[in-house]
Amino acid sequence: MHDALTIGIPVLAILFGILWNQQGLRDLRNDMTARFNSADARLDRVQSEVNGRLDRMQADLSQFYRTLGQHDAKLEALGKKQ
Repeated sequence: MHDALTIGIPVLAILFGILWNQQGLRDLRNDMTARFNSADARLDRVQSEVNGRLDRMQADLSQFYRTLGQHDAKLEALGKKQ
């Protein structure tokens, strides 16, 4: 009987600890899932903002190169007149 108590109580304590730890892991998993979902939402928002800025920059660069080409043509025309 003494051996059963000596072995049984630590075994029950270990099993209880494992079950307690499993609940903590579930809570941690749920918390991490919520954080990852929040981070994904923020990254999606930032990505759409960056894509919008890149589109505006591309439009500005297109306009710049169009204007630069027009100025180049005007400079060539002035050079030919002289």
